[in-house]
Amino acid sequence: MARNPKARAVSHPPLFTTFKPAGVAATKLATITLELDEYEAIRLADYEGLEHEEAAEMMGISRSTFTRLIERARKKMALMLVEGSKVVIDGGSVHFKENVYQCKACNHRFRARIHEEEKECPLCHSSELIDFAKGFGHGSCCHHTEEEGA
Repeated sequence: MARNPKARAVSHPPLFTTFKPAGVAATKLATITLELDEYEAIRLADYEGLEHEEAAEMMGISRSTFTRLIERARKKMALMLVEGSKVVIDGGSVHFKENVYQCKACNHRFRARIHEEEKECPLCHSSELIDFAKGFGHGSCCHHTEEEGA
């Protein structure tokens, strides 16, 4: 029997979760799911330019696990580019270190630690916010604490 995967640390939820070729109806495309940990691996290695060892440490996984993760993610991205598939970022066993919020009043986007109680827009001080992590079922249900390194 396979064991449950350990929650992998992800810096923050993605701002965008669906990508598809322009001019083609989404219903006509095959869908590839890029899991949140695969997204984080791409972000750390290819966008941030980190070495595998450093990226693995940030995610709380071994270097060999990170290497398998990034290879799987890159394969999915190659399929999307070559075959014109739709990519949806969703799923996986992850814990966000920070959340992204968007103010409904002024549309400003900002990051905050997951466990901060008082959340308001730093520009206009509105408390009417869109919570990006909740879209992934994350947030108040999370039982990680800062002491655990999450």
